[in-house]
Amino acid sequence: MDKLTHENRKRLYLRILLRAILFVVCILLLIFVVPRLFSLFAPFIFAFLMALILNPLVSKLNEKFGFSRKLTALILVILVFTGFAALIGKFIYTIINEMVTLANNFQSVWDSAASALDFINTKLEWFLGFLPSEAEITLANIIDNLYQSLQSASGDFLNFILSQTTSITTTFSNSVVNVIVFIIAAYFITAEYYTMGSLVKKHLGSRMYRYFDILKNASKSALGRYLRAQLLLALLAFVVMFPALQIYGQAYAFLIALFLAFIDFLPIVGTAVVLIPWGILEMAGGNTIKALFLIILAVAFFILRKIVEPKIVGSQTDLHPLIALMSIFVGLKISGIWGAVLGPIAVMIAINIVKTHVFDNAVKDIKDVFNDLADMLQR
Repeated sequence: MDKLTHENRKRLYLRILLRAILFVVCILLLIFVVPRLFSLFAPFIFAFLMALILNPLVSKLNEKFGFSRKLTALILVILVFTGFAALIGKFIYTIINEMVTLANNFQSVWDSAASALDFINTKLEWFLGFLPSEAEITLANIIDNLYQSLQSASGDFLNFILSQTTSITTTFSNSVVNVIVFIIAAYFITAEYYTMGSLVKKHLGSRMYRYFDILKNASKSALGRYLRAQLLLALLAFVVMFPALQIYGQAYAFLIALFLAFIDFLPIVGTAVVLIPWGILEMAGGNTIKALFLIILAVAFFILRKIVEPKIVGSQTDLHPLIALMSIFVGLKISGIWGAVLGPIAVMIAINIVKTHVFDNAVKDIKDVFNDLADMLQR
């Protein structure tokens, strides 16, 4: 690097300062402002994402058949919503049906749990004689507390369901409003996709719109690839767990498999977190065959996932496993589970933006500052 003049050096450090301030402001906005805005405008954000997906199909249908764009958008939005509504309706019906069955049979579940505790207590009686009196008293208190918890569990479970009725009704009403807003917004954005894009470009200006377009494309690509990878892994968990539980004859197999798929969708957490403790409890309760089945199922799926995961995640996200692990860990420390979910997405967005060379000037300035400081230290 050539020697910097006083004026060039002042401009260089001013640019670095401004970029640092902008970086800090962006981080603060992402942490404190963006989540709040997302909760306020969620129906419109999802409508925009749906419009992004439907727009190519709408354009092709218009070119091929010459239909009105508004009519095509209306038909497609109605078809997509009807299909989703049918799937979600079937999904909710199955869950409610199994939950009602579980609630009706809760007494038998409680009896099974109490029997398992009795079995554990019998097996531990010989062990208690070797413990000091203080430890024996402590262990006896723990067992008594478990019995008391089980005795009140049935009533607490039913009371919980009844107490949540009002909350569920309110949530359902809000969800209906959100769905209606989402459908209307999806139609308008899809029908007026190019017109709205032109208006945004006109009001933002060509230079700012370029950055907006870069951010939009990077976010769409990162979010789509990451969610596609995680959904494929969760689907794999459901496809493996549901037939296995069904073949074994496990009650509520669909509900349990669905829960395990959801657990597998969460970062860091896996199905083994549920299956292995469940197997240990069955082993302690004397059901050795079921315990072995659950533990073998957990280990087999863990191995299968570790074989398949790099191929799915790598092919979908192009993210190195170490970078993905770091982003999950940092996100988990900052914002819990949601941070762990959004961490890899944020890293992928940043990588996609960097690939557009939008930060080349900033990188050059940082190198110039480093070289200038090195020259000053040598002098």
